[in-house]
Amino acid sequence: MGKGGADLPPAPPPALGSVPRVSSRHESRQSAPAPAGPDSGSVMPAVPVQPTGRDMAPAGSGGGPGREALGRRLRGRLAALPGAARYVAVLAVLSAAAAVVLRHTVFPLLSVNNDEGIYLLHARTLAEGRLFPPAPHPAQSYLPWLGTVVDDHYVLKYTPFVPAIFAASLFIAGSIDPALAAIAAAAVVVTYLLGVELSGSRRVAALSATLLALSPLVLLQSAMVLSYLPALVLLQATVLGVLRGRRSRRAPPVVGAGVAFGVAAAVRPYDVVLLLAPLAVWLLVTSAGRRWWLLRWLLCGLAAPAVIVLLTNAAATGNPLRLPFALLEPDDRIGFGLRKLYPADGRHDFGLTDGLSSVGDHLWLLGGWAFGGVVLAVAALAAGARRRPSTPAAMLGLGGLLFLIGYVGFWGAWNAAELWGGIRYVGPFYMVPVLIPLVHLGGWGCVSAGSALLARGRRLGLAVLVPVGVAVVALTIGVLTAAVRDNLTLTGNDRDLRAMLRRLPERPLVFVAANPAFLGHPTPVTANGPDLDGPVLYAVARGVDDLTVAADHPERQAYLLRLAPAYDRSPGSPSTARVERLAVRAGNRVATTVAVRAGATPPRTRSARLVLTAGRHRLSVPVDPRASTSLTLTVDADGLDVDDVALDDRTRSAHPGAARELPARPTATVVRAGRGTSVTVTLYATDRGGRERTVDQQILPVRLAAARAQPERGEPAVTVLGSVGEIDEVGTGARPPLRVTLAAAEKPRGGEAARAR
Repeated sequence: MGKGGADLPPAPPPALGSVPRVSSRHESRQSAPAPAGPDSGSVMPAVPVQPTGRDMAPAGSGGGPGREALGRRLRGRLAALPGAARYVAVLAVLSAAAAVVLRHTVFPLLSVNNDEGIYLLHARTLAEGRLFPPAPHPAQSYLPWLGTVVDDHYVLKYTPFVPAIFAASLFIAGSIDPALAAIAAAAVVVTYLLGVELSGSRRVAALSATLLALSPLVLLQSAMVLSYLPALVLLQATVLGVLRGRRSRRAPPVVGAGVAFGVAAAVRPYDVVLLLAPLAVWLLVTSAGRRWWLLRWLLCGLAAPAVIVLLTNAAATGNPLRLPFALLEPDDRIGFGLRKLYPADGRHDFGLTDGLSSVGDHLWLLGGWAFGGVVLAVAALAAGARRRPSTPAAMLGLGGLLFLIGYVGFWGAWNAAELWGGIRYVGPFYMVPVLIPLVHLGGWGCVSAGSALLARGRRLGLAVLVPVGVAVVALTIGVLTAAVRDNLTLTGNDRDLRAMLRRLPERPLVFVAANPAFLGHPTPVTANGPDLDGPVLYAVARGVDDLTVAADHPERQAYLLRLAPAYDRSPGSPSTARVERLAVRAGNRVATTVAVRAGATPPRTRSARLVLTAGRHRLSVPVDPRASTSLTLTVDADGLDVDDVALDDRTRSAHPGAARELPARPTATVVRAGRGTSVTVTLYATDRGGRERTVDQQILPVRLAAARAQPERGEPAVTVLGSVGEIDEVGTGARPPLRVTLAAAEKPRGGEAARAR
């Protein structure tokens, strides 16, 4: 046997519902014998024990009397549970129901956080018995959001543990609803159990569970396919298992804590290190004689998750110690400096000031997105100053402070707060772990402060507590109402988009002109399943590969989906989406029309230009930012030159009566590293400060016969996949400024030109 507690005699296991160190101040004042009291956790039957023969169902009776007896025993056990435990059970059921209801009403098409699509795709893949989604040729054309191509499959950004929860739900029930309900209920229950372990009071623990369940952040996250709420459950299960096993000297809780710790570390390793570091140090220092005993059983539980992580890492990245998180973009990491989310992302200079403002923004929102956030923070600090919490609770509080400090150096939180801004609509989700010390210490502090106020006089206590409670409830209702309203607006836009795409005939192939070039972004509507066999097949509009995709699916009519810049970035952003029918044109020369509508550039634009790029050739065409512009581009086999562009005499000013400027002649330049045959059309605008920005961009897929290794005899010199006219449009706000169509295209027939507005 090992030294230092390996041969400790096991303590008798506590009965169901037992509470260590229960403070009588917080419990029922009625007197009862200790063995049967609610604090002891003993379960007494609520009805007299029936004779054994009555409990057994006669042959052929269908088991009716036996089921009745079983029901009576279950009701007796429930009646014997403490009132706080029964309350928490009801609260957990209500939380589970709320998660499912919000899922189907507010987030039926996923949320504005496009990472949901990654988890759901991974879950659907696992439910089909595969570790990775297959990547058909050309793989980049079907690339899911934040995925990367490895061999013949896609590697998604996150480890498979959270997707496995939803995969099990899909496999068993055909829906993710059971998983959402189970996670929401587990969050409430584990908060209560940990609260009992930390405070010794069921009333304080029940209050902590209530504070968590009523937080708008938890309510909305419980309806999303993300890792933040599962990580909260795992973190609390880790602390609960270690503390309970240490107190009772029983191995199973510690083994369970090891499993939870291993999974949590695989899901959100940075959060685990920051939040649990102070508690881990305290356990190492104070567990003399039991240190190696705790460590041994923790490692036993940790073994299985560690093996799974190593194996999946090796399969995904080729290195057991390398997580798939950094496979797509190495600059997406912790620390200050230049950061990127994906390879084509612009480089963002992330510094200390940015980190501080990011954490400040998250905390500001957390004040309303946590039920009683500001009150809980004040109560927690007051309780800590008076040394009221237990030492493990205080260590969790220190972990929360360390978490906030650590997130100053995490650029992802800055990206969510400043560059994207989605935390205003789905909550400061990076702060979900902070809710653990906040609800436990804050709940403890609120009970202590409330008891102290009432002890000074009931009237005085109520005069303070009632207004504070009303203010907290009012703020929570306001935050939740605004969040639901905003998300319903975003969901409504996606619902209209999906309806438009489903109105397309047959089984369409829809090329998505997305920036960045991923499916499932900026809207989850444009995402494929793992088998790429949905009613609508989506592909990224990339260039010459679009011709290959269209040829691989001759049974599907091809369309182009154009989304307004900043589509659905916020409830007030443009939501216009346009569908155009595509056709293939071939010959020695193919004429196309490039049109820019009037007022397409921002209001304070000083100048604008169209830039046409194909391989090493680039043409720059100045345009009037106040007028509509149209030009004819002739695509041939000898690359772009100034003679290929003819400015049409159809330029109209956005302001009637204004003088029309004569179009300038295009200028040609050489792109040193340019390659490819497709034509990229980009509209740039320069503001009054001289800063040039990209307004819109569209790619015209072009294949040249000379670019092929073995051109077939009689093959046309140029093949182009282009638009032949608009089919449908939905949404409001600014439309995509650019329109690239095949010249002299026939207008759509029948009802194809009808628009849904």
